[in-house]
Amino acid sequence: MKRSAAPKPLTPSQIKLVLELLELRQLAPKETAAKFNQLTQVSTFSEAQQEAIEILFALEEREIPDALFEFADDDARGLVRDTLPHEARLTFVAA
Repeated sequence: MKRSAAPKPLTPSQIKLVLELLELRQLAPKETAAKFNQLTQVSTFSEAQQEAIEILFALEEREIPDALFEFADDDARGLVRDTLPHEARLTFVAA
């Protein structure tokens, strides 16, 4: 299987679309798939970006904010930060 090049970071307009898809997929998975297919047919995302978004959809909910933050370009990271909750992580070390 041929691997695609690393995807270009998602722009703010692309991030907004992905956030809409993430929200919609909880309520209407079939409609989400149809909308994603429609967006890919009009070349909204590159092939590598499409693959990255498909991986994103397969992640657990708690993993999505960090992954989406990694996919975003510098201008779009603020949008991700403001839209999705990030999990605070604490590590307890036994004395």
